[in-house]
Amino acid sequence: MADKTTTTAPTTPDTAPAKTAAATARHELWALYREIATLPAKQRLDRIISRKDTMRVVRQMPVLDLYATLREVGVDDCLEVLELMSPAQVQGFLDLDGWRKDRVDPTSMAVWLKTFFAANVERAVGQLRGLDLELLTLLVKMHCKVYDLTLDEQPEEPEVGRHTLTPDQRFLIVFGGVTGDEATQAVMQQFLERLMARDMLFVLRLCEALRWELPSNLEEDALRWRNARLADLGFLPTEEAAAVFAYLDPDKARAQQAPPSRRPAPAKDDAVSTDLTTSPLLPWGLLDGSAVLGKALAVIDEHDALAGDRVRHELMLTANRVHAADAQDLGDSDALKETARRVTSTAGTGLAWLAEGDESRLAPLLSVTNVLQLFRVGHSLSLKLRTDLKARVSAKGSGLGGRGLLRLDAPLREVAAGLLRVRPVLFGGLTNAKRVDYRPIESLTELAAAAAALSEAGFRAGLLERLGATEAAFADVADDALPSHGMLLGAWLARAATGGVPSFAPLNGAVLTAARAALADERAIALALKTLDAATRPLAPLPGAQDGDAVVTRSRTFARAVLDAARAELAGIKGDVDARFVATIYAR
Repeated sequence: MADKTTTTAPTTPDTAPAKTAAATARHELWALYREIATLPAKQRLDRIISRKDTMRVVRQMPVLDLYATLREVGVDDCLEVLELMSPAQVQGFLDLDGWRKDRVDPTSMAVWLKTFFAANVERAVGQLRGLDLELLTLLVKMHCKVYDLTLDEQPEEPEVGRHTLTPDQRFLIVFGGVTGDEATQAVMQQFLERLMARDMLFVLRLCEALRWELPSNLEEDALRWRNARLADLGFLPTEEAAAVFAYLDPDKARAQQAPPSRRPAPAKDDAVSTDLTTSPLLPWGLLDGSAVLGKALAVIDEHDALAGDRVRHELMLTANRVHAADAQDLGDSDALKETARRVTSTAGTGLAWLAEGDESRLAPLLSVTNVLQLFRVGHSLSLKLRTDLKARVSAKGSGLGGRGLLRLDAPLREVAAGLLRVRPVLFGGLTNAKRVDYRPIESLTELAAAAAALSEAGFRAGLLERLGATEAAFADVADDALPSHGMLLGAWLARAATGGVPSFAPLNGAVLTAARAALADERAIALALKTLDAATRPLAPLPGAQDGDAVVTRSRTFARAVLDAARAELAGIKGDVDARFVATIYAR
C-alpha cells in the first residue's frame, strides 16, 4: 500500500509572497463583510455586485450571511448572485430551507431548484452536481422514475408524457414526481440531459441508484451529512440543542468560567466559511456599547480585535443553538435575528451577574468566558425565580396554593404565569403598563423587578390567608367570579371605613354607596388604616415581612393602592352604586 503520509513543503521565496497575498486577500474580504454587516440588505447586496471580484466575494461569504441577505432582499431579485454561488453554498441553502425538521420538504426543494435554473442553467447543472450524492439521488428520485429497457421494463401508463432516454438507449427516464409541478419536471429534465453531455458515466450510475435505492435510506444518509454541516454553525438537533436551557447554578459559575472557543480559520477556495463574526443577523445595535454585552465588547475591541471577533462568533453560534432548541425554522432569517437579539440580552444579564454589577469587571470576564455559559447563567437566573415561585405555591398556608395564583391582582398574576412556563419569561406590563407581551428577562433590573413582584405576591397572599380569605372560604365561587386580593382587601377596608365590622363578604349597592362617601373623607380612611394596622401587626412573620412593623408598613402600602383605585372608581359613579359594575371592591 502506498504511503499516504504528507509533508509540509518548506516556505520558499516564491511561495512566501503568495501566502502573504492570500492572507491579505482574506483579510480584505473579512473587512468588507464586517463593513457591510450593519447595512440594510439591499445596500449590502449592491456593495457585493458592484465589485470587480464579485464571484470571489460571493463564494467566500459565510453561507448564513449570504442566505440572510438574499432572503431579506428577495431571492427572485438576486439571480445574478445565485448563479455565482459555489455548490457548497447551494448545499448550505438547501440545508437551511429545504428540510422541515428531519424530513426533506419537496415543495421547498423544488422552489430552490427552479430558482437556480432561472439564474443560469449551465451553472445550475454544476451546482447540483456538487451536492451530496445521497441528497441529489433523492431529489431526482422524487421527480422521475427510471426503467431499464434491456430488462424489458416498461412504464405502467400507456402515455409516457415527459421523458428522456440515455444515449445508449438503456434507461428510460419518465418525469413526474411528488409535487406534480410541470416546471420542476422540466428543470429536472434539463439537468439530467445537460449532465449526460458532461458526465455520462455519472448519469448511468445515478440511474442504477434511482432504481434500487430506498428513499428512506437516502433521506437518512442525507440528513446525517446535513446535521454535521449545521452543527458547525451551532444548529444542533433539537433534543441535543435543548441542553442550552439546562440549569447552571449561577453562584458556582462565578467560581469557574468556561474557557472561550477559537474562531474558525478563514475558508479557502470554495469551502463554505463557518465564521459567524460578520453575520448581519447579529444585533449590531446592542453591540455598539449601549447594552451590557456591548459595553464589554467595546472595551475588548480596543485592546484585542481578535478576541472581539471571537465573542461575536460565539454569540451567533449560541443564537443558532437556541434557535434550534426552540425548534424554529432554520430558514426564517427574521426569527433568527430576533433570537440573536434575545440571546445577546440574556448573555448580558449573565455577564452582569458574574461581574456582580461592577462595570469594570465586565470586559475582563467576557474575555475569558464563553458566551454560551453567559447565556446559560442568564437563563438560569430566570429558572431560579421559577423555582422560588413553585416553592411559595407549595408552602403550607402560603395562600398561593390551589386557586391562589388566580387571586393575584394584575400584573402579579401575569408575572407568575410567565415565570411558571417551561422557559420562564417576563410579563412586559410589569415594567411598562402599556405592554401586554411576554419576553425573556433582559437585564438585572428586570430580574430584580420580577423578584420584587414575587415577594409582593407572596406577601399579599399570605396576608389575606392569615386574615381569613382562605381557599375554603371561596370553594363555591366559580373561577370567573373569583375575587382578587385587591378586591377582597377593598371590601374589608370599605366596611372598616364605614364603621362596620371588617370582613371579606361581598358588599351590596347600599354599602358601596356609603363607602363612596367614606372614602372621600380622610378621617374615615385613617380609621380604616388604623383598623388594618391592629389586625395585621400580630400576623408577623409573613413572607417578606419578619416583624410587626414590617407587616404594618407593607400592608399599608398595599391598602393605599387599593383605596386609591376604589376611590377613583366610585367617585366616577353618579347616583346609587350598582354592585354589578364595581371592579375594585368585592361586591355582590
